[in-house]
Amino acid sequence: MRSLQRALTSATLAAALLGLSTTAAHADRWWGRDAARDVTQFTFTPEPPPCGTWEVATQAQDTTTDLVGLSVVHGRDDVVLRAHYRDLTGFANRFVSFTLATDGRDFQVALHERGRRPVAELWSAPPEPEEVDACGSYSVIQAGRGCDVESQVLLERDVIAVTVPRDCIGDPRWIRAGVVDQRSVGARFRGDAWGLTGGGTETDLADAPLSPRVRRSR
Repeated sequence: MRSLQRALTSATLAAALLGLSTTAAHADRWWGRDAARDVTQFTFTPEPPPCGTWEVATQAQDTTTDLVGLSVVHGRDDVVLRAHYRDLTGFANRFVSFTLATDGRDFQVALHERGRRPVAELWSAPPEPEEVDACGSYSVIQAGRGCDVESQVLLERDVIAVTVPRDCIGDPRWIRAGVVDQRSVGARFRGDAWGLTGGGTETDLADAPLSPRVRRSR
């Protein structure tokens, strides 16, 4: 799935904020809705060389990749992030990436398959690429944080959730969050980012919008 992530993030895409505000939320809980039926499908063909061609289209019928909401709970001891789906049917062939921006450092919580089960890892936020090749592709190195992150795939609630201890992310005063889901379907890749609309537009899933600030509960 890492190759899927890099393939998708190498495509240059144009974002649309769904009326989102970046002002502070004066509470420890926050919820933000995302448009339904906006999953984007990417199909790659090797012609013409050397870069090939990406075909981009909307897959409105894909319910299991379709994000419809993001919720944040910023507690005293940990941060709980939940991605809400239209109809979550499983985790297979999926890479889910939560972004965590703080008043200090920024982080990424990545869920990927290991031995047919989802595993969550906390990484430092990816740096800007040092160079981009002729096809617009690049690679970056991310450092793992060695933190115990809990993950849950709740099919009955159409939710994928992660719980991150606050001391792993520097005990921040506030956080902003985002989430991207990317999934392989045969030879095709599908993705949805909270806060973006699909429909074949060129949108960079790696630069998806973030929530307003959510401060720690007192």
